[in-house]
Amino acid sequence: MSLSRLAVLVSTALIGFGLPLPAIAVVAAPDASREDSPSAVSWLERAAAAPDRVSYHGTQIITSWGPQGASSAMLDIVHAASQGSEVTVVGSGGSPGAKAFVQRADNTVGLTVDGGPLSLLEATYQLVYKCCTDTIGRAAVLIEALRDNQTVAARFWVDKATGLLLQRQLFSVDGKTLVRATIFTELQIEDSEFLSHLPPMTPRGVEAVGMSKVDSLRSQGWTCSAALPASLQLYDVHQDTATNSLQFSYSDGLFNVSLFEQRGVLDPAAVAGYTETTTANGARVYQRYGMPSYAMWSSNGIVYTLVGDLPYDQLGQVVAAFPHQPPPRVTAVQRVGTGLAKIAMWLTPMGALSRKLG
Repeated sequence: MSLSRLAVLVSTALIGFGLPLPAIAVVAAPDASREDSPSAVSWLERAAAAPDRVSYHGTQIITSWGPQGASSAMLDIVHAASQGSEVTVVGSGGSPGAKAFVQRADNTVGLTVDGGPLSLLEATYQLVYKCCTDTIGRAAVLIEALRDNQTVAARFWVDKATGLLLQRQLFSVDGKTLVRATIFTELQIEDSEFLSHLPPMTPRGVEAVGMSKVDSLRSQGWTCSAALPASLQLYDVHQDTATNSLQFSYSDGLFNVSLFEQRGVLDPAAVAGYTETTTANGARVYQRYGMPSYAMWSSNGIVYTLVGDLPYDQLGQVVAAFPHQPPPRVTAVQRVGTGLAKIAMWLTPMGALSRKLG
């Protein structure tokens, strides 16, 4: 099975640069014993709405830490509130980097903060207002997201003047180990901005399926887990009609994961450069850590591609929650039988003509 089109969808769906996500259909119920600070919620709501009314030009650095060390990307962002963003990956040695146009978020899809659904963030974590600070020479407020055990899951720096999110840090379950950081190193607020090229629309053939069809998809043999480890909740489903592949979107408000499923057999060329691991039952999983991280495997006639920004230890837990079928073992008798079958085909009249007949 060719996964080239799927790879394109993966790279555009979770490029991880704080892009808006689809509408939220279902969210987890907030913990009644956990009370968010009204000021914290108010500032995060302002941060979610700021890109719709503030134009700017800035440089942003995204860094991710994993078992293979740190990986970073520097972005040049020109944002027009009325249109969207022109995002350029700054190349080395003066060479131009990749460029993309990110469409302005639709206000009907729900509020997101740096790509994470705000409603899921409120449902999963306790939001605490930490008052005043500064970053890159701008006055800001600091908001923390705490887990149930009071460890820090994330910190947000919100610009007082504009409401723009200036910096975000994500921490591992210990509340101390930094796993991802997004920070503006330069930011210039513009009175107005105009992008010479309009942002692209949704890729052709990609359609919203929605949560109402999840039960039907399960009955057809697709894996549609309502929840995953690391408090991830399924909140949206899309389909690529050209390849009949499905995209299941999960989030806890901070970390985001997309699971792509497509019927077929995993193409070995698609996992070149990946690290191969083996599950307890002998199934093979191919992983690559970075921004974002990838995991690919095949089970029961379905190829799974998991893409996300989870810490690597939690990524492994999520991967383990899905079906994994070990490759079939071919015995010596089966190998002989296969060889004899080929010889028999070559010796039959129709076998001799098969190449000519196509």
